[in-house]
Amino acid sequence: MLESLGTTLHGGPVNKEEVNRLRDIIMFEGPDLKRSLVKFFCLLVLASGIATYGLLGNSVATIIGAMIVAPLMLPIMGLAFGISIGDTHAIRNSLLISLGGIAVSIAIGYLLTVPIVSITIPENVDQIMIRTAPRILDLLAALVTGLAGAFAMSRSDVSDTLPGVAIAISLVPPLANTGILLATSNFTLAMGSFLLFITNFFAILITGAALFAVMGFPQVVGRYQSVKHRRKSIALVIVIIALILVPLAYNGYNISTNSIITKNVQDASAEWLIGSRYQVESVNSENADNSVVLVVIGEGELPPIEKLQQLLDGKLYGRPLRVQVVHSSIYYVND
Repeated sequence: MLESLGTTLHGGPVNKEEVNRLRDIIMFEGPDLKRSLVKFFCLLVLASGIATYGLLGNSVATIIGAMIVAPLMLPIMGLAFGISIGDTHAIRNSLLISLGGIAVSIAIGYLLTVPIVSITIPENVDQIMIRTAPRILDLLAALVTGLAGAFAMSRSDVSDTLPGVAIAISLVPPLANTGILLATSNFTLAMGSFLLFITNFFAILITGAALFAVMGFPQVVGRYQSVKHRRKSIALVIVIIALILVPLAYNGYNISTNSIITKNVQDASAEWLIGSRYQVESVNSENADNSVVLVVIGEGELPPIEKLQQLLDGKLYGRPLRVQVVHSSIYYVND
């Protein structure tokens, strides 16, 4: 049944020619290696520059342009393919190029921000701040994007969807964002932005490798490998998957916990403020000191804080809660 599903997804059975075609698309190897690397890093530098200025300028359209230009999806898909077939050479090459691409993107973001660091205030730029912490929706989107990327790469008749996949993956903007935040000495926010990239990276690897496996690429490659090589490949794949799952599970747990805490505080605060002239302005559960910050705005007497404590008892996962009250008044002026 699984084999039939894989054949259906691929649009036909996988053969040696299909394996070679896919390798030509996503692997950096062979006589054209130097040319491919020059093209890859040139495009990556340009995409990182576009992303950096798009982030600094708070321009969604420019950031989307950077996603389309960015070629970072290729070595990541190559790594997913290498993992699925247990090819140590493909894994090593794709991993090294991916790491090089990550370093270049962060460096470009940093270098382009340094000259204007005195006039750059990341906290005032929405497109920068929304990329400083992964959310559960980001993780879920990355998992589906990995499937979309592997599907588009493995079928020649749907290659026209690759620009859309590149936009959905959003790999270079978080890296350029990390460079921007490092240049402005916002180290905690920079780590959050890099965590967003790592979440996307690992999620794409997991689902991409899984879909390549379902389609039958490992079985075809295995026919041309010795028993010893196949065993070695299987052991390598198991180790890599375990290494991927650990940070992915950790990130997923943190994202899920933050989402649950935020909802608990929002629900409890809404009940706590019933009958008062206050309302919830925001809830932030992703602070550097691990605290949860509730901001309420309004006027008059605030309800007893003890009631909020009772409503949240056992619902904050051991985190401290800070309540910030913003007093405001409404004035009506008749014309």
